[in-house]
Amino acid sequence: MAKTRCGRILGEEIYIEEGNITTLYFINKLRAYQVVLAALKALDQDICHDGCSLPSTVIKVIKRLGKLKNDLEASDIAAEKKESLLLKIDRFLGDANRLPQDTSKTCRKMARECIIGSGCFATGALNLINEITEPETPKIIKERG
Repeated sequence: MAKTRCGRILGEEIYIEEGNITTLYFINKLRAYQVVLAALKALDQDICHDGCSLPSTVIKVIKRLGKLKNDLEASDIAAEKKESLLLKIDRFLGDANRLPQDTSKTCRKMARECIIGSGCFATGALNLINEITEPETPKIIKERG
């Protein structure tokens, strides 16, 4: 079966067999997390570092990556591809765990130090994951949900 390029994760070109929807689902999710984590790392260098929005978003990312890892482990993806994707999830989890997670601090917006408007960069970064709509969640994952 023909291989198709479907993205680049952590510097590695990713190819899958054409029509392999389950593998594509996980790859697209990882592509989104790669972008989200890059945004969160950048926010950690900004005013968000000392607030509560970034840490609460980081905690959500860690939980969602954990769920994605469990779903991938339970999937029927070929062992070699599964192992490769699991290593990427573990690397993302490591990156996320190095970001702030102390939610006891005051939100910079509430402290009137964040003046970007009504939005929140940290929340917006997490919402990027919702932009990945193709392919739909495989049935096996929906059932485990």
